[in-house]
Amino acid sequence: MFEEIQNKISNWLSGRRKPTRQFRIVVGLNQVDQMIPGGWNERLNSPTNDAENQINKRCQDIIKQIENSTEISAINIEYYSAFKRYRLIPLLTKIIQNAEAGFKIDSVEPADPFELADSEIKAVADEKRRKMGTSAEGESDSNKNNPDYLKNFMSDEEFNSILHKLEQETKYPPKVAVIGKSGVGKTTTINNLFNAQLKTSPTTVGTTKAQTKEFTLSTGGTLTVVDLPGYGRSEAEDPEYKKIYEAIIPECDIVLLILQANTRDFSDDIEMIKQITALLKNHPIPKR
Repeated sequence: MFEEIQNKISNWLSGRRKPTRQFRIVVGLNQVDQMIPGGWNERLNSPTNDAENQINKRCQDIIKQIENSTEISAINIEYYSAFKRYRLIPLLTKIIQNAEAGFKIDSVEPADPFELADSEIKAVADEKRRKMGTSAEGESDSNKNNPDYLKNFMSDEEFNSILHKLEQETKYPPKVAVIGKSGVGKTTTINNLFNAQLKTSPTTVGTTKAQTKEFTLSTGGTLTVVDLPGYGRSEAEDPEYKKIYEAIIPECDIVLLILQANTRDFSDDIEMIKQITALLKNHPIPKR
């Protein structure tokens, strides 16, 4: 147990969780619920077993295609359905793994997929979670995550150093750049992935084609989302959009690029991934 605490201290003193890859980008393969006609069980709000296997197989093929064409790997890619709230936790995990100072959004709870299921199914899920939430083991884990708990294992100087790092990281709300073609589900993804409510009216950034929005999280705190203009619309617009990307992306903790999983042509998406990873190479740490 003491070794586990030492590892936590080491992570906190470093100021952030280091991503396993150098790129702070996550590619989300959205709308997988539309991949298999008739493959969704509305009562359970989940795919049938056969559809789930087919969805996984087809998404793994897409992931391999992206891996072979870009510098990112599967650690940067996840498939999901924002509309059906399917696989939001794996997507959120990828974001935390790859984000600069990802622990700032550790407390996010995605929207509940069982809210869309049959009422009986939802009741069973609610009761199970209620019992898990009141277990003694869960209460003990909660105490261990309290920074004051660490006072028992370190000097005042070490403890104050940790608090200083935490204050530095939480001084600014996490900033997420969201990008994707029109109709790919950016807004639904943000609303359900972070279980967020719009806090302020959108404000423009540089041009009316990019908007910064502040959201309040269900667990408290604030999330800043920059909704970037879509790409692949026209040869005239894309160069202008590139200027916006170059100005905004270096300031963000994570870039969430959303593409439509149930399509066959990913050429525009792959080209955009290449542009973003090249940009992140030159700006490995967000500007503050």
